Amino acid sequence: MRRFVCGLFAIIGLLCVVFPGQITAGLPYVLGGAMVAAGAVYGVVYFRDRNAWANRSSELANGLILLVVGVLCIFHGEDSIVPLGTTWAIIGLHKASKSLSRIIQNYGNGIAFYISLAEFLVRLTFSTMLLFYPIEKLGTHIMLLGMEMIAASIRLTKHMSPALDTDE
Repeated sequence: MRRFVCGLFAIIGLLCVVFPGQITAGLPYVLGGAMVAAGAVYGVVYFRDRNAWANRSSELANGLILLVVGVLCIFHGEDSIVPLGTTWAIIGLHKASKSLSRIIQNYGNGIAFYISLAEFLVRLTFSTMLLFYPIEKLGTHIMLLGMEMIAASIRLTKHMSPALDTDE
């Protein structure tokens, strides 16, 4: 099953790299559908366990928000690319903030500091570009996502098969 998932990640990543424009155009429908499905699952899980209603109310609330936003993305289609790009940018800025935190923690620790600094600069740059130019830069982010998915599938495959690490 893991090999299947790794292969699927690699194929999806390759599609993102080769067809970023088409994927960007279809993103509101695919992502909207995924949000609707996730929202419905949250609702079903919540209402199945009546004993945990009070403790899991935030899950139901998140599910309802996902459901509504997913329906709106599907309904508005390509007009929802700007809000999706802006949301992706804000998530990226949050990740940049975490990278900056690691820079502060690793200050003076040699290579760890420089890796965190490079990560921070890349995340900050791409996220701010996407924030201010969501329509123009979303295709670039789709390509980057594709490359990241390919790299992740390679890392996962190597992790599963230590024999692949040899130089032979």
